[in-house]
Amino acid sequence: MNKLVLFTAFLFSFVLISCGNDVNTVKNDKEQTNDESVNDESVNDETVNDNEVTDEVTDETADEVIDETTDETTDETADENPDTDNSGECTDISVTYDKAGLEDTATDISLEVYSNGWGTLLDTLTMETEGSIKLEVSEEDPYNGDTPSYFIYETADGFFTNTDYAVFGDTINVDLDPVMPDHINGSIYMVQSYFGPSALSSTDIKVTDKNGKTAGCFTTDPNGRFVIDLADGDYVFSFKDMDESEYDHEVSVDSNYLDLRIEAEAQMAKPNIYIYPEKTVELDVSLEFPLGGTVTTSIPDYGNGWHVTVTPDGMIDGKYGYLFYESQNPDVFQYRSGWTVKNSGLESFFRSNLSAYGFAGKEIEDFIEWWIPRLDAGCYDIYPQTANEIDPVVKLNFSMIPDSLQRLSYAVKETPACKEHLAEPVIEPFERTGFSVLEWGVTIR
Repeated sequence: MNKLVLFTAFLFSFVLISCGNDVNTVKNDKEQTNDESVNDESVNDETVNDNEVTDEVTDETADEVIDETTDETTDETADENPDTDNSGECTDISVTYDKAGLEDTATDISLEVYSNGWGTLLDTLTMETEGSIKLEVSEEDPYNGDTPSYFIYETADGFFTNTDYAVFGDTINVDLDPVMPDHINGSIYMVQSYFGPSALSSTDIKVTDKNGKTAGCFTTDPNGRFVIDLADGDYVFSFKDMDESEYDHEVSVDSNYLDLRIEAEAQMAKPNIYIYPEKTVELDVSLEFPLGGTVTTSIPDYGNGWHVTVTPDGMIDGKYGYLFYESQNPDVFQYRSGWTVKNSGLESFFRSNLSAYGFAGKEIEDFIEWWIPRLDAGCYDIYPQTANEIDPVVKLNFSMIPDSLQRLSYAVKETPACKEHLAEPVIEPFERTGFSVLEWGVTIR
């Protein structure tokens, strides 16, 4: 019995120890698993790879969101700007001109005959229908001497306006083109007050409504004409002319024909301002445009005006011999008095003429060096503009008022009539005293 009890007790203890070892084995296995999950580099790599997958998903999701947002934005932008296509270009509103089936012969034609040179309306002639007409409109003071010269507007209801040039006794042929019904037709002419119109040919025009929203774009033909689809309303036609001057012309559309005669602006080319204070000074110099206008280029940079230091010898900021600018402004200068000069005599004329107006030395040499190579036509009419004509258009302001100021700008126009035919200008004497300023420039017409 005692041996049996002892054997049973021994067996029971063995079972307990075995169970305990199994428990410890499970516990150790769990601890080992936890340690491996933290320390095993392969597990970390897998975790990183899992993160990369997550990033890829996130990026794809972001791309989808961006694409969707972009699509929505693009759609909204397209809705807000129906005048532009997907490339961002302005929508072409032009219509191809086709006069097939239209009445091709104008009747009740009006011819407005203007003096080419003085710009005054001399007479209005009429024609029952298209054909030839001889121009013999008298003029008291013809611009080109004894023979009147004209520019003519030819108009009739339902037809494009046409322009022509002629001299006394010329015969012109009037042949107008019909406009297209159910569209907006028009002609655009740039008008020089004294010398007549030029068609705004092959020019890109941008159309905006009264709220500044783009309504479309079109291009004029070689005759300055256009046919477009545009609803009635108020618009602005924006473009650059042949001289690269910028225009924003207001247009009211309430019929199917627009006869636009837009006053051409002058380009004041290379005015130089020479400044001679009695001692070194700091100056504010600015330009005003009472009739409208703007500075288009300058040296040094104009910005909102020049602030410069000037020495008595005329040196500006230690490196400029003069202030230089060009401007775009209305052409309301005088074209009645001047001189007619052949190309071969231009240099001697300008040297003598500038001297008579009070210019000297470097001021004259700068003019000759710049302008003589650029005036290469056979003959020119040269109209002097002084402060009386320039100040109302381009006003020159100084923080310290000069004691003497001379302003001179030549309006220069090529002429086929190379003979004296203009009234002789009166040159007022100019004397440099104290703080003096002199300015010269040229306007090419």
